[in-house]
Amino acid sequence: MDSLVGGVGRGLLSRERTALNDLQVALAEAELGPESVAALRTAQADLDGLFLLVVAGEYNAGKSSLVNALLRATVMPEGVTPTTDRITVLGYGAEEERIGDDGVAYRRAEVPALRDLALVDTPGTNAVIERHQELTERFVPRADLVLFVTSADRPFAGSERAFLDLIASWGKKIVMVVNKIDLLEEEHDRAEVADFVRRHAREALREGIAADDDPTVFVVSARAARRARAAGDEAALEASGLPRLERFVAGELSDVERLRLKLANPLGVGTRLAADAKVELTRRLGVLDDDRATLRTVERQREQFEREIRREAKTYLARVKTTLLEVERRGEAFLDRTVRFGNVLKLMRPERVQADFEAEVIRDVDREIDRAMDEMVDWFLKRTRGLWEDVTEFVQERRKADDPRIVGEVGGRFRLDRRELLSGMTERAESVLSGWDQQAEARRLADSLQQAVVRTGLLQVSGVGLGAALVAFLSGTALDVTGITVGLAVVGVGALVLPRRRHRAKQELHAQLQELRDGLERSLDAQLDRELERAAEDLAAAIAPYTRFVRSERDRLGRLIETLERSEAELAELRREARSLRSAEASDGPAA
Repeated sequence: MDSLVGGVGRGLLSRERTALNDLQVALAEAELGPESVAALRTAQADLDGLFLLVVAGEYNAGKSSLVNALLRATVMPEGVTPTTDRITVLGYGAEEERIGDDGVAYRRAEVPALRDLALVDTPGTNAVIERHQELTERFVPRADLVLFVTSADRPFAGSERAFLDLIASWGKKIVMVVNKIDLLEEEHDRAEVADFVRRHAREALREGIAADDDPTVFVVSARAARRARAAGDEAALEASGLPRLERFVAGELSDVERLRLKLANPLGVGTRLAADAKVELTRRLGVLDDDRATLRTVERQREQFEREIRREAKTYLARVKTTLLEVERRGEAFLDRTVRFGNVLKLMRPERVQADFEAEVIRDVDREIDRAMDEMVDWFLKRTRGLWEDVTEFVQERRKADDPRIVGEVGGRFRLDRRELLSGMTERAESVLSGWDQQAEARRLADSLQQAVVRTGLLQVSGVGLGAALVAFLSGTALDVTGITVGLAVVGVGALVLPRRRHRAKQELHAQLQELRDGLERSLDAQLDRELERAAEDLAAAIAPYTRFVRSERDRLGRLIETLERSEAELAELRREARSLRSAEASDGPAA
C-alpha cells in the first residue's frame, strides 16, 4: 500500500484509519456480535495487503475457466460440476497449496499477473451447495474489485440478483462479465443479453452504497479465448472478447486505480456495518419504546388503583360513620325518654341509667364497626393483590412478545441485561403473589388502621378491635351524659330547668360523636394514604431496575446512533475524496 500512496493519498489514508478505528469502537459498544468488528478489522488489515480481485458468480458460469484465461495458465480446475468447493486465493510464488485455519485455500503459482495482486476464485453463489455460497458471502467484504460472472445461456438468474445486491451493499466496485457468449451465434442475441444484464445490474447496484456509474458489462468466451490463444489465432482471440476485458482490468489495476479502490474497500465495509448497526440499534429502541409503554401501562394501573381505592374507601368509611350516626340518633331518643321529671328516682341510680344507655344506645355497635372494618380490609387486600396480578400479567406478556425482535447475538449486554431485569421484575411480582398470606396481611392492615386511630389520641385503647375501643369510648360518653343527668336529679332541679339540661346533654353527645366521626375519618384516611404509599413503593421497587435500564439504555442507544451517523457522514466524505484521487494522484505521482 505504501508504494502506491502519494502526498494526497497519505493524508487521506491517515484520516481513513482514524475514522475506521472510531467506527470500530462504536461497533464494539453496539454489541452486534463479534463478526461485525472482525469484518471491519479484516478490511482495515487488507489496506496493507495485496490488491484483491474477486471472481464471483453462480456455479457453472465459467468462473474458473475465466480465471485461467485471464492468468494465461491452468491454475484452477474446470468442469461442468462445482469444481471450486472453497475460496481459493491465488498469489505469486513457487507452486504450492495449503488450507488456512479459516478454511480458505491459498495457492501459489509463478504467473506474472499475480505479482501485484491476489486473485480470489469463489464457490458458486447459488444454493446448489449451500456451503459454497456461505463461503463466498463471507469473503465479499474483503474484495477490492469484483468480477461478477454470469452465463450467456441463463443470464442474471434470481439468485444472482440477490448476490449482486449483497456485493453492492458493501460498496464494492463491480464489473459484470457475461461468459460463454459463444453459445449465442447471432450478434443481436449477444447484444440483447448484454443489454439485459446491464439493465438489471444497474437496478441492483444503484440500490447499493457506492454505485457511482452504470455497470461495465463485458461479453466473453473464456474457452474460445484459450483455444484461440493456444492456436495463435489473434482474430479469434479478439472475437472472444477477452482482450477487451484484459485491457480494462489492466487499466483498473494501474497504481492510481488500485490506490483508489484499495482506499474505498474498508470505507464501503465501514459504511455497510454502520448502516447495519443503526438498523439494529433502531430496532432495539423500538423494543425499549414498547417496554416504556408497558411501564407506563403499569404506572397507569397503579394510578387507577389509587383513584379507585380512594373513591371506594369512602363507601366503607361511610358505613362506620352511619353506624355512629345511628348511635347518636338512639342516644338522643334515650335522653328524651330518660331525662324527664317523672324518672327522677331512676336517674338517682346512675349504674341503672348507664346499663340502659349501653343496652339501648350502644347495643352491638362493636360488631357493626368490626364487620365494616373487616370488609374494608378484605377489599383493600383484594385490590392490592389484583394490582400485582395485573403487573405480573403485563410483564409476562412482554417477555413472550418481544424476544424475536432482538437481533443482537446472545451474549450482548443489551439482550442479556434486558432479559435478566425483565425476569427479575417477573420473579418479584410472582414472589409477592406466591408469598401472599391473606390472614397475616389482614391482621397487619387491621392493626395499622387501629393504631392510626390510637396515635391520634382519639381512642385510648389498643390491643383490642376497633369496635371494642369504640364501645369503651361510647361507654365513657354514657358516663358523661348520665352523670350530668344524675346531677340534675340530685339537686332537685325543677321541671323547667330539666329540658334545658337535656338539650345540653344532647349537644354534648352530638359534639363527642361528631369529633369521633371526624377523627376516625381523618385517621383512617391518613392510614389509607400510608398504605397506598407503601403499595406504590413496593411496586416502584419491583420495576425500578428495569425502569432505570430502559431510560439509560435509550439514552445510550441514542448517543450511539448519533455517533454512527457522524461516522457515516465522515466515511462518505472520505469516499468522495478517494474517488477524486484519480486526477490528484496522477499529477502528484506515486511515491518512489
